[in-house]
Amino acid sequence: MVVVKIQLWPMGDESKSKTIGVCKIANDGTGTKDHGNYNVALSHSGKFFGRPGVWKSGRLLNHKRTLSPFHLVLKALAVALKTYATPEGK
Repeated sequence: MVVVKIQLWPMGDESKSKTIGVCKIANDGTGTKDHGNYNVALSHSGKFFGRPGVWKSGRLLNHKRTLSPFHLVLKALAVALKTYATPEGK
């Protein structure tokens, strides 16, 4: 599972950091050696961070594994936010 945490660092001070969102990207095991399928879950965020349950979710299909993990995060966020829904994973 890939976990992406979004944090606020007041005035750039990590010691005062506060998590305001979490994105969980879970490989569902149904992909191939070259392409993966993932379930995506976004936490409640901002002032609602910490609320139980999932705020938004989605499914990313056929993601090319050789791409940067930043591509995976970008597509995972877009799928969960319903702005990118292509099964090709391109």
